[in-house]
Amino acid sequence: MIYVMSDLHGCYEKYRAMLETIRFAEEDALYVLGDVLDRGPDGFKILLDMADRPNVTGLLGNHELLAAAVLPALLRTMGRGTERPLDETEQKQMREWIQNGGRTSILQFLQFNEEEMERICKYLPKLSAYEEITVQGRKFVLVHAGFEHFSAARPLEDYDLEELLFCRPDPEAAYFPDKILVFGHTPTRLLHRQSGEPGLPDRIFRRGTLIGIDCGCVYSGGRLGCLCLDTMEEFYT
Repeated sequence: MIYVMSDLHGCYEKYRAMLETIRFAEEDALYVLGDVLDRGPDGFKILLDMADRPNVTGLLGNHELLAAAVLPALLRTMGRGTERPLDETEQKQMREWIQNGGRTSILQFLQFNEEEMERICKYLPKLSAYEEITVQGRKFVLVHAGFEHFSAARPLEDYDLEELLFCRPDPEAAYFPDKILVFGHTPTRLLHRQSGEPGLPDRIFRRGTLIGIDCGCVYSGGRLGCLCLDTMEEFYT
């Protein structure tokens, strides 16, 4: 079976509970659509678990993008005999990361040993910007946030990271006539509200060829949502 989830934001226990719920096995595959880090306390713990699983594919989220920009410089400041402080650009990137919930991630990172830090820094560049897959004859495009400045005639590789990781999709739009767009980033409670369905519990959003799966895992009342692309069954923890 092939599964997707997104926006774990450091909620390691919910992540592990979901793997138990779906009975995730070696023959299965899981795509995690970004924003594993920040806000919650255990984002890097989740990343390390993902890195150990060959059947888990991580996608880049805007929070991983911030981390990837800062961590190599942070490691450099800790070098033995080769320390060099953050320059002005790196300090700005660090402030931006902290302002976006990175404080908890930084504190956790600093508790890891050198080998774990190196593993994290090597894994982050491996995260995909997007994935295209076919499951049971259905074509899916997986991405963290969506496609800003979208055009059906525009090749996916022409979108830059800003357009893929920070946008807010129009819940009424039809992006691909022959593909289903699965995304995170925008909490589904907002998508339901925009679609005239306020007050619904945090659950996966489906509208035409759009599927939003950020069910507000880290927020009060939120849940971790997971979708099986083979059966389209929804799971929650």
